Amino acid sequence: MSKASRYIVYGSELQQKVATGIEKIYQVAKAAYGPGAGNALLELPYGDPLVSRDGVTNVEKVFLEDAVENMAARTIVQASRKNNRKVGDGTTAVVILAYHLYQEAQKLIAAGHNRMEVAKLLEQTAVEVIKQLDEMKKPADEDLVKHVSIVSSGDEAIGQMIADVISEVGIDGGVTVEDFAGLGIYNELVDGFYFRKGFTSVNLINDPSNLESRHTNVDILITEKRMNTTGDIAPILEKVIAAGGKGKELILVGDVSEEVLGVLLLNRMHGTISVTPIDLPIFGAMRSLAFEDLALLTGGGVLVAGANASDFDIAMLGGAEKVTVNEFSTTIIGGDGHAEDVKARVEELRQQLSEADSSITVEALKERLARLTGKVAIIRVGGATEIEQKEVKLRVEDAVCAVQAAIKDGIVPGGGVALERIDINDFREAFSQPFCQLAENAGYNVERAIWTLRETPTWHGYNLRKSPGNYIPEDLLEAGVIDPASVVKEVVQNATSVVSKLITVAVGVTYTDREQKHD
Repeated sequence: MSKASRYIVYGSELQQKVATGIEKIYQVAKAAYGPGAGNALLELPYGDPLVSRDGVTNVEKVFLEDAVENMAARTIVQASRKNNRKVGDGTTAVVILAYHLYQEAQKLIAAGHNRMEVAKLLEQTAVEVIKQLDEMKKPADEDLVKHVSIVSSGDEAIGQMIADVISEVGIDGGVTVEDFAGLGIYNELVDGFYFRKGFTSVNLINDPSNLESRHTNVDILITEKRMNTTGDIAPILEKVIAAGGKGKELILVGDVSEEVLGVLLLNRMHGTISVTPIDLPIFGAMRSLAFEDLALLTGGGVLVAGANASDFDIAMLGGAEKVTVNEFSTTIIGGDGHAEDVKARVEELRQQLSEADSSITVEALKERLARLTGKVAIIRVGGATEIEQKEVKLRVEDAVCAVQAAIKDGIVPGGGVALERIDINDFREAFSQPFCQLAENAGYNVERAIWTLRETPTWHGYNLRKSPGNYIPEDLLEAGVIDPASVVKEVVQNATSVVSKLITVAVGVTYTDREQKHD
C-alpha cells in the first residue's frame, strides 16, 4: 500500500489555522462553563446524542474538518484531558485560560518579541502564579470539603453524599463510581483492598476510552518474583490457560519487564488470555508482607522472589469479585480469602502493635491493618435515561476527585477569583478571563463585577450560583465558593505549557487524504 501524501502549511496560513482551531474549541468549552452556563448537545458516532456539562467530555467530542485546525484544537484537548486525569476537575478552565494566553502571546509576538522568549516568559509566569496560589491557599476542614463537593458536582445533595462517603473511607480510601439500572444515587461500603497505583500499561486495559480496566469474578496471580523474560511468564500462562479457571482474564500483581509486557500484549491480541498487570506501591521489607496480606485477602499464594516458573501451581491463584484499575489507583473488592483467616491475621497484627516499641514498627503495622480492614465506597448512579445517567456519573466522578484534591493540598477562592487575584505584569488579563467568563455566563455585567471585585480582600468574590444582585462581593470562605488548590495549579501548569508549545509552531504537516493517515 502506498504511503499517504502529506500537506505542508506554514507562515501566516499556519498561524491563522492554529488560531481558528483554538477559537473553535474555546467556543465549545465556554458555552458550558460554570453554574450559570448551559449544556452541550453532542452527537456521538453511534447511538443517541449526549447532553453534557462535563468539560472534558464536551471538548473530547470535537473533531474539526480542517486538518491543521483540528491538530491545534486536539492539542488543547490533550491539556484538558491531562487536567482531568491528574485532579479530575478544571478541564474547561484549561481551555478558557489557554485561549486567552494564546491571544496575549500572539500580541507580544506581533509587537516584535521572539517566539521562544515569549514561550519562556509563559513558563516563568506559571511558576510565579503557582507560588502565589500556594501562599493564598487554606487547609480544608470537613465543612469546606462539603462545599468543594457541592461546587464540583453542581448539586447540594450529591455534594453532601460524596463528602460523607470520603469522610467514611478517609482520604486514602477507595471510592469507585458505577452505573446501575435504576433511578437516583446511592452508596455502600464494602470490604476492599485499595492502593494508589494504577495500570502498568495502557495497552493492556479493557476500556481504553475511559482509561480504566474493570474485571468481574477474575483470577489474581501475585508474584514477588519480577517477571523479566518470556521464560518467566510463558509457562505460568500455559498452566493458567489449561486450567480454565474463572475465564480468559487474569490480574497479575507484581513487577514486569518490557519484554513480558510484549508477551502479554501478544496473548491479548490473539485472544488467548487477557492479562492486566499492576504493581504495589510498596518497597523494602514491607513489600513481601504486603504481598502476603493481599494473598490472604484473595485466597491465593505468592510466587516468591527466588522461585522459578516451574514452582507455580494453579492453586496459587487468588480471586476477587471485582477489580477496577485506572491510571492512578487499583481497587480489589470481594476477595476469595476466608474471613476467619483475615480476622486471625488482624488480631495477630493488633497484638504486635500493642507490643511495638519503635515508631517505624508502629507505622508499618498500622499500614498493614489499614489494608486488611479497609473499606471501599461504591457510589452507584442511575438515571431515567442513559443520557442523564452518563451526565450525572461524570459530575460525581469529578466531585470525588475534587474533594480528594482539596483535602490533600488545601483550597483557594472559587469562581475564578483565585486567578483573578494573581499579582503579575505579564498575561495579567488572561488570568482574569476564567472569572470573567463565569460571571458572563451567570448573567453578571463583567466590567462592573471585576471593578468591584478588585476593591475587596483576596477571599471575597461572587457566589455565581446566585442571580446577579447588588454587586457587593461576599466572603467566599463563608459562602463555600472554593476550589481545590491543586486543581487551579494544574490548570495554570497545563494551559501555559500547551500555549508555550503552540506559539512556537512554525510548520504543520498533515495528510491530503485524512482517511489514509494511518497507512
